Amino acid sequence: MKSIVIDQPGGPASLKWSEKPDLQPAPGLLTIDVAYAGVGYFEVLLSRGEFMSDFPMPLTPGLEVSGYVRAIGEGVEGFYVGQPVASMTLLDFNGFASMANVRPELTVPLDQLGMELDLATAAASIVNLTTAYLAIRDVYRMRAGDNVLVHAAVGGLGGFLGQVARRLGAGKVFGTVGTPEKAKLAAPFGYDELFVRNDFVERTLKATGQQGVHAVFDPVGGSMRQQSLEVLRPLGQLVVVGNASGEQDVAHSFNQIWFSNKQAAGFALGGYAESNPAETGQAAREALGMLARKEIHAEIHGVYPLEKAADALALLEQKNTVGKLVLQV
Repeated sequence: MKSIVIDQPGGPASLKWSEKPDLQPAPGLLTIDVAYAGVGYFEVLLSRGEFMSDFPMPLTPGLEVSGYVRAIGEGVEGFYVGQPVASMTLLDFNGFASMANVRPELTVPLDQLGMELDLATAAASIVNLTTAYLAIRDVYRMRAGDNVLVHAAVGGLGGFLGQVARRLGAGKVFGTVGTPEKAKLAAPFGYDELFVRNDFVERTLKATGQQGVHAVFDPVGGSMRQQSLEVLRPLGQLVVVGNASGEQDVAHSFNQIWFSNKQAAGFALGGYAESNPAETGQAAREALGMLARKEIHAEIHGVYPLEKAADALALLEQKNTVGKLVLQV
């Protein structure tokens, strides 16, 4: 089997091409022939060694894949050899490879969604879309008519956050982007207004008549955390869903949270999937069903061959993409 390996930190350039023995089916797991693997900013951070204490090297990155069932491990039911599937490899990585052993609880049979969903779109979507769906439905608990703000609004996760919020009943959906150029590319995501990040506080308050929004979804991190609290109305909630900026964590006073009548919550799909795999898998099925029915759409910025994984990560590192990148195996 073919795979990409990171054996030492060094950014995207540290990715190496490797040949390994083919995988064998393991009890409780599915073996799939990977057709596509999603590429996210997490892999950029991983390649820099920012999570080495949790994920020691060498490792094969990749949190999401699609392909066909190759073999079924002992005890696994509900799948058949040759079945098209998408799976979240959140807990084991190993997505940047031609074969993967995946957990059935986190695997969605694509032929059971009711409508066709192609493999590239499924691989590009399953992690970010499931994150967006759970963060909005279960963490924030969206109410009809709520006004929300999404940071990194045209990124792989941000694009889904805006669309899912709308689908689940949001009133106004605002977004922030890093540059004016990116604002011009956001039309497919259906935002009511987009703000460049460096003046979003003033513009969000103006757009809401100084009332603020009911929720902010932040995959960026750094100084955006503190500023986001400024645009929340009383009882509003900041939902932290990432740290794509790579900046240091921001300290905040819980007494200030208390006195200001604001809330902060966090959601990390990997940790949730580890403790609640069945719920995570069910949410993935529901979310991909929305995509298959074309209630929302996925934006794929580019498709790269597996051996060009380093180029895909380098492009992401420049923060000049809209939507998602995928690797074709």
